[in-house]
Amino acid sequence: MKLYYVANARMPSEKAHGIQIAKMCEAFIEDGVDVCLVVPSRAREAQSIQEFYQLRVAVPSIRLTVPDFYTRGRFGYRVSSYIFMAASAVFLRWKKIKGERFTVYTVDLDNFSSSALPLAGAPLYSEMHGGKPSTCAQRFLFRHVRGIISINSIIVEELKNTFKSSSPRYCVEPNGVDAAAFHRVDKKEARKRLGLPLEENIVMYVGRFFDWKGLEILPRAAALSPMLRWQTVGGSEAHFKEFVREPLPPNFHFADSRPHEEMPLWLSAADALIVLGTKRDAQSYLYTSPMKLFEYLLSGRPIVASNTPAIRQIVSEKEVLFYEPDDAKDLADTVAHAVAHSGKMTERIETAGHKGKTMSWSGRARRIKQFMHE
Repeated sequence: MKLYYVANARMPSEKAHGIQIAKMCEAFIEDGVDVCLVVPSRAREAQSIQEFYQLRVAVPSIRLTVPDFYTRGRFGYRVSSYIFMAASAVFLRWKKIKGERFTVYTVDLDNFSSSALPLAGAPLYSEMHGGKPSTCAQRFLFRHVRGIISINSIIVEELKNTFKSSSPRYCVEPNGVDAAAFHRVDKKEARKRLGLPLEENIVMYVGRFFDWKGLEILPRAAALSPMLRWQTVGGSEAHFKEFVREPLPPNFHFADSRPHEEMPLWLSAADALIVLGTKRDAQSYLYTSPMKLFEYLLSGRPIVASNTPAIRQIVSEKEVLFYEPDDAKDLADTVAHAVAHSGKMTERIETAGHKGKTMSWSGRARRIKQFMHE
């Protein structure tokens, strides 16, 4: 099976979508799919995709020439994206004219750049991480796409309601995790290697800083639990303050962005791990399938998660403790309970570990491949 994986993204990238794309390409290749990743020719890291993400296999890729205006505001992003949209459709159409047989797979990093791909004349499958507006571009895509791969069932129902006249097949596949990469480390050993205090109780948020995540709850909860060290891993204090105007209490700490391969150490160093979610943003409340949650499941540490419909799609009380979204006191109280009663969390931790092992990238790719064959 020849598969052109089209993504309007800088690759490699330290962002979560870059990891997801890389791991899915790796999983498809290891399952026997002849993958070629098609991306714009943006400024990028000197390392190859395989080196940057420490993949087991090389990922063949085509970089289409596109002016790199992506970082020049909304207008610049749209200009570059429209050019990539046209370039990818022309590239694939040319491959079709030359007699090549292939399938096209794409992921929705925006609401329009995939919409010209039906013009390639090849079977098309689209992975969608959120609802879509009923624009001309999206209606054209939905009239021609063979299948939609969604990260949760809430998105499927919304898409069916929005595009009632279209009838693509749907499957639900949450994001995944590479279990082999997330080994557990002794807590004190992890802290020694990271330079963290050995005796403090540490609650940890791991992830990049974005406004839609509801970051403001973290310093508020930290101020309510001064006996705990609140540690973030994923951005600097200056970056955090771009999104949050809250005062930062003295027990609130930053570790900046860290290499992905270092994450098992950070997770192992924690007494409890936090998954955010806010009611004020639809992406956070309804659509997200956070890869960090899948990594948390394998960490052997208590997980405190926002009680949102999106998170409920993935885990239940069997694996995590829930707090009420946007309620800083409830988050502080739930985290304090998780730390104080860690000895009673063994069953939850074991159940979480079993669930994490079933949610591999390889299993996800295998099921999506079967969906496309059917």
